[in-house]
Amino acid sequence: MISDLSDATPAQLLHAAENGVQVHRIHEVEQLELLLAWADLHSSDPQTEPDAVPVRLGGPKLITLGGDGTPQVQDLALVEMAIARHEGVLSTRSAVADAFDLRHRLPQVWAGAREGRCELWVVRKVARWSRKLTRPQVRVVDTAVAAALDEAPSRILKIELVKIPV
Repeated sequence: MISDLSDATPAQLLHAAENGVQVHRIHEVEQLELLLAWADLHSSDPQTEPDAVPVRLGGPKLITLGGDGTPQVQDLALVEMAIARHEGVLSTRSAVADAFDLRHRLPQVWAGAREGRCELWVVRKVARWSRKLTRPQVRVVDTAVAAALDEAPSRILKIELVKIPV
């Protein structure tokens, strides 16, 4: 980072701006990876644990957040993570659902996002829009969107809309 922006050359400022975008993108991906790691740690059925509190009494249970082929996660573990992230539970659930869909259903898109090739909000929207698609349908979307990740967000989302079979 440039310590004194008033002494920076135009080239240095442009480079710093570009680097800042990459750092931001990678940070956002790291936050989703953290959620995935947390969800992976909480993917076993809590009702099979000794002394488990029954679901009818408020005990934890497995829930499905993502599309077909994504793992389940313990519902109460998401509450803990939401508190740690200083956000609402629904926001955390949404982020985990998107992360599951990206990792398990859109692996090419996820790989591109992890490389910092696009804004994370764009691929999360693709994940949400494709959630109800079958696995063969989502593979078509994955290939098409992954090929366009270096394009503008509007172009990526337009491809997504065209590729979703009806």
